[in-house]
Amino acid sequence: MEKYLNRTNLNFINQLFMLALPIIFQNFLSASMALMDTLMVGQLNETAIAAVGIANQFVFIFIVVQFGTHSGISIFTAQYWGQKDIASIKKLVGIGLMAGFTVCSLFTFVALVIPDTMMALYSKDTDVIRLGSGYLRIVGISFVISVVSYTYRYSLRCMGVVKLPMYASMIAVPLNIVLNYILIFGKLGCPELGVNGAAIATCISRFAEGFALVGIVYYKKYPIAAKISEMLDFDFPFFKKIFRTCWPVFLNELFWAIGISLYSLVYARLGTESIAAVNIVASIENFMLIPFYGMFHAGAIIIGNTIGSGRDDDAYLYGKYLLILQFVMAIFAGAIMILSVDMILSFFKISEGTYMNAHHLMFVAGAVLCFKITNFTNVISVLRGGGDTRFGFLLDFTGIWCIGVPMAFFGAFFLHLPVYWGMALVATEEIYKLCIGIVRFSSRKWIRNLVKE
Repeated sequence: MEKYLNRTNLNFINQLFMLALPIIFQNFLSASMALMDTLMVGQLNETAIAAVGIANQFVFIFIVVQFGTHSGISIFTAQYWGQKDIASIKKLVGIGLMAGFTVCSLFTFVALVIPDTMMALYSKDTDVIRLGSGYLRIVGISFVISVVSYTYRYSLRCMGVVKLPMYASMIAVPLNIVLNYILIFGKLGCPELGVNGAAIATCISRFAEGFALVGIVYYKKYPIAAKISEMLDFDFPFFKKIFRTCWPVFLNELFWAIGISLYSLVYARLGTESIAAVNIVASIENFMLIPFYGMFHAGAIIIGNTIGSGRDDDAYLYGKYLLILQFVMAIFAGAIMILSVDMILSFFKISEGTYMNAHHLMFVAGAVLCFKITNFTNVISVLRGGGDTRFGFLLDFTGIWCIGVPMAFFGAFFLHLPVYWGMALVATEEIYKLCIGIVRFSSRKWIRNLVKE
């Protein structure tokens, strides 16, 4: 038994890092792009930081909803890949594109037609609304190519092809950084476009990434290089089976993103200094989460493939190893955030009030990181990878909407707490999700072979 456990453990670790490292590197590139945007825009003024941060809240909701759409479909892709059913995987690509474009149409309409209305929900500052609306109108153009990128990226990952999306990002990120420098600050004879320059750079880079990814998929004839007829070759029972499992994932990410966005709305109402500090710390935290997101995706793929091949006991052990590994890594990452706070904030040209808020927020974010990471791992990698999408949805929904959002409004508008104490109150949702989630994991009820069902 001990030899079996050791062999299983080593097999899991090898698979995890083979899949995770390219994903981590790709996420590192993407996060570097976002961080460089924040740093370069941060050289302008606090109004620019706040405007881009608020506009990116809408972009964030779009990305998370797309993640929910394709993450749900990826559960089936991983299990069908475990059975080497290529025809069904091509059908899933078609369903993913249709679902993604349906959601995209709504977000594109808001971004292009009524961005000022969306910005006004978060800020009363007319300069912030004006700058953010201009940014959003430009970035919104790239939503359509983002759907294509997400569909093929997640399908490839579920099949173990993780380097190709990384190569596409290696094209997009340096391009974005160079264009940012040229267009924001008006270098090489170009006009100084400020916030709009950052938006143009982001838009061009996303189109470059999408065309590169899809072009290589069809040029190299990967299994998901499907014809339109193959993508649409599914019947209603097949679609119904996919939809029954995917809708909780979609709603999970939608309500989670809206809840997180509401936090930003509350923080923005506390003033430009508060939301600027939150945006700075959020950028740093997202950067620190890079290794973990790679593990989330790799763990979900492995667990899905394992269940699809009929090895339920191994799937449970893999989930256990993953939770322990992520928790230990998160403790170290939180400590780094706390200990390096002064060095990080020295890169931003911000007022004393913004600096103080960001300084305290970094301590809060670092302290709760281990709980947040464990919950992400459990919901995204274990429960969702195992097919238990409804419980994951209920866990996230009740945590955010019954604890997190009420705490945010209560702390800000009734107790009139500073933004960092408000964030600390919101973090109590992580304790709730941790306690309930671990009980669900231990029950093994999350292990579901969706392909056989």
